[in-house]
Amino acid sequence: MFAQVSFPISSFRSFTYKIPTSLNGTVQPGTCVNAPINRKMQAGFVVAVNQDSEFQGKILPIDSIREKELQFPEELWHTLEWISQYYITPLGQVLKAAVPNSFLKLYKPKQVQYVKITAKGLNVIPTFENKKPAQKRLLEALSTINEPVKTASLTEFASSPHTVCGQLEKSGFVETFSQPQITDPFEIMGPGEVKNIKLSKEQQGVVDTIQNTGKGFHPYLLHGITGSGKTEVYLKLAQTIVEARKSVLVLVPEIALTPQVATRFRKAFGSRVALWHSRMTKSEKGWTWQQLKKGKYSVVVGARSAIFAPLKNLGLIIVDEEQESSYKQENPAPRYHARDVAMVRGKQANAIVLLTSATPCLESYYNALQKKFTLLKLTKRYGKSNYPAVELVDMKKEYSENGSALLSKSLTEAINDRLEKSEQVIILQNRRGYSRVHQCLECGEIKKCENCSVALTFHKTDNNLHCHYCESVKIPESNCNKCTAENMTFAGSGTQRVEDVLQQKFPNADILRMDMDTVRRKGSHLKILEQFANGKADILLGTQMIAKGLDFENVTLVGVINADSGLFFPDFRSGERVFQLIYQVAGRAGRRDKPGMAIIQTYNPDDVYIQTAAALNTKKFYNVSLAQRQELAYPPFSRIGRILFTGENKLIVNNFAQMVGRKLQGNVNYKILGPAPAPLEKIKGNWRAHLIIKSKNRNISSLHQFIHSTIGFTIFERKWRGVRIQIDVDPVSML
Repeated sequence: MFAQVSFPISSFRSFTYKIPTSLNGTVQPGTCVNAPINRKMQAGFVVAVNQDSEFQGKILPIDSIREKELQFPEELWHTLEWISQYYITPLGQVLKAAVPNSFLKLYKPKQVQYVKITAKGLNVIPTFENKKPAQKRLLEALSTINEPVKTASLTEFASSPHTVCGQLEKSGFVETFSQPQITDPFEIMGPGEVKNIKLSKEQQGVVDTIQNTGKGFHPYLLHGITGSGKTEVYLKLAQTIVEARKSVLVLVPEIALTPQVATRFRKAFGSRVALWHSRMTKSEKGWTWQQLKKGKYSVVVGARSAIFAPLKNLGLIIVDEEQESSYKQENPAPRYHARDVAMVRGKQANAIVLLTSATPCLESYYNALQKKFTLLKLTKRYGKSNYPAVELVDMKKEYSENGSALLSKSLTEAINDRLEKSEQVIILQNRRGYSRVHQCLECGEIKKCENCSVALTFHKTDNNLHCHYCESVKIPESNCNKCTAENMTFAGSGTQRVEDVLQQKFPNADILRMDMDTVRRKGSHLKILEQFANGKADILLGTQMIAKGLDFENVTLVGVINADSGLFFPDFRSGERVFQLIYQVAGRAGRRDKPGMAIIQTYNPDDVYIQTAAALNTKKFYNVSLAQRQELAYPPFSRIGRILFTGENKLIVNNFAQMVGRKLQGNVNYKILGPAPAPLEKIKGNWRAHLIIKSKNRNISSLHQFIHSTIGFTIFERKWRGVRIQIDVDPVSML
């Protein structure tokens, strides 16, 4: 017997090995084995088992099975094979993404003690002797908490909580137990108790529709307005799936930005929930992966790579905020889209797949119109809340009246009104830093990063110029590098400048700023949100990370400083992203019984994307956008692939791009755009050129066959004269 083994390297080849007689019957596709390659013993995965081999050279034997527990669920293995084929990526690289080598190492997490009060402890409180005040304080504190808590967190009630809990346990008043400690950005994922979920009539109708469809794979798109209670719907569905002894996978765009979703699942499922996020170490992810293999968890809540979680008996996959671009892996390969992989995995597992969004991406919406997905709608806000009133402010008029006004008269008056009523405000400025450009007023020269073809951003926190791509830092110069004039100025506004203006106009207001600069420290993101939720601040200012997934009952006003940000990017999706951002952030206002308002500032009030977002008119947005995409033959009316060329020598990069472009020309079924310099022509010292392959034939296999027959796949395996060539199927970013 022979096995084809794939290793985590950038080669489309698999390697032939003999299966020792001692391993016959135990080696099958998906088995992780140790095998010699390049005179080293490496971990690889078996991709096929055959009776005979056509290879004529010397065939080495497999050394051993790396780990018996590392067998993939069959549906996950088939999904990984699909990723390799669809995204034109060696299977070994796909396996590396799904199971990094660190997962194979044994890891034992630190154990943390938890404590909870017993019935005996509850009954003894009224008559507990006052001679033991620390014990009494602890019992009283635990009686108000209906779930286990970390013993170490009780220092407020006893200076030595472990000692006091030990004494109480001897008397039978509390019980303690240990839980593995895994990095948790919110300190929310310990043991817990299951909560019941109440639904409105409209929500229950959605749940009933899904549950009555029958067994097997069913894809759904839940299009619900902001505040309609989409989370409650999929929580209820998840409960019924878990009760049926199946598992649930919940994908969120970035778990560090969606603590409220993670908390809701934690409260609904307690210790049966596993978190999967970027703050976990590789060892912790490896340990969690092993526990999932053993069936210790019923629910996984995580970001993009959680799609590879080896859950057994998968019954439901939820993709929350499915329109988010962070579901697309940019680098390294495989450049997969977790939403599309979720569909394939759901089909392989015969599971329900539920996409949810207030602003579904055009591709998903079109699939629903074409009946590929079942479209479900939530049209009413949950509870007593109403949709916010929206006002569009033309900043050109404001500019002519007030000079360089950052806050319009309408927004200033509205903020003042909310502060007087002790209500809260959210302000969106989707640019961090203080000033976006450092410019010479004489010749117009803008200070750019030496490593990247982008303008440097001034940060007031350290009074330096920063590159947001390569993280380089420069001291601002008073003289222009080009014309030597001493007339440099800071132009454009980031969150830091908006914060300054808000503090000047509203000196008595407490302001919190949330952007990449303020959430670098572990736990800082949650701390900011908790402060705002607890009423410790009046205004929350931030970038797009505050635009969605957040629910604050006292927020009655949302202001968008510059709705045009990103509108003119050289990307066919730029208008769609602007619409989604404005629509989503407007939905943060008026989430309870208080009326909400959103004020949108723009220099382009006639732009169709800004107008439809301000009118909260999703139907018109989809009609206009789909018509434009159809006219220009962009997705969902075509398939596109992007080939990116990067290298340190600009001439060689461009020459290589031209050569590949010529090979691809000549087929009437495929339109080749470019090659041309990428919109971001240089990043981290590497020059970038790209070309786009566009096909009206939506069958992706035809695009693959075209690429394979013209330039082959091996061109993507290694650098050529210092030029790396990358393929991106269904690209999301065109920059």
